[in-house]
Amino acid sequence: MHPLPGYPARCLALGLAAFLGCGSGENRDTSALRAVLRQDAALGLDRMTGQEVDTLVRLLTRLATPCDGIRTLADELTDPAAPCPRARGAARFAARRLMEGYGTDEVESQVIRRYRETEPVTIDLDGAEPLGPDDASITIVAFSDFECPHCRRASETLLRLQRDNPTRIRLFYKHFPLDSHPMAMSAARACVAAQAQGKYWEFHERLYENQDDIGPGLYVRIATELGMDIDRFESERISQESATRVQRDKLEGQRIGVEATPTIFVNGRRFQDSIEALDEWIEEE
Repeated sequence: MHPLPGYPARCLALGLAAFLGCGSGENRDTSALRAVLRQDAALGLDRMTGQEVDTLVRLLTRLATPCDGIRTLADELTDPAAPCPRARGAARFAARRLMEGYGTDEVESQVIRRYRETEPVTIDLDGAEPLGPDDASITIVAFSDFECPHCRRASETLLRLQRDNPTRIRLFYKHFPLDSHPMAMSAARACVAAQAQGKYWEFHERLYENQDDIGPGLYVRIATELGMDIDRFESERISQESATRVQRDKLEGQRIGVEATPTIFVNGRRFQDSIEALDEWIEEE
């Protein structure tokens, strides 16, 4: 491998996979970068301390852009041509982590994992009910539990995103009932039974809306309100087939490293941020 003209050989020796830019000395003029950061309202520079801003600037002059892996994020963000969305996303991600109290080294590691090391996984979606068109450019898969309060919030956000982007996003839900939630398995099986009558997403949404009342009585009430055949619903809810389907979803999650709920994948990449940041992740796709 030969160094690029004007590009330090030491950088190549360290390896681009480290996601650190070389040739961007600590004493470089950062005024243009700071001006760009101030213009990005979503980055929230006004909510950061002076020390946090200085740390962010240093990080951006060291970290390589996720767009080509050669220039630094600072170079990408200050380019007169519009920077790629993932560069803006990486800067915002780093700023959020600094404001959350993470140290410089940890923020650097998280940016690298998020933008350079996360390889997409293939998820078996056989039997899962899609919400959105087959030709959507973004596929979101959520492994979730109907008794998990964080999952309820995530579900609300995911459904809103899909409704706001009906042709762009295709959403799938995979059951991942936790042993610590005694009714999660039965709720998942009830949802499988609702799917058999074409009411999957309606049932899904109402389960979360009534999360505090989860149980057989609620399942029947929702099924009745949705005009379902109750005898068929109850038969399928308690069938071995519904249990097998839920267990298959959970095993698939475990295969790809899911341990907690909600765990969300966007185009095969694990979502590793607060649910409020999901809109930005979608913008980057």
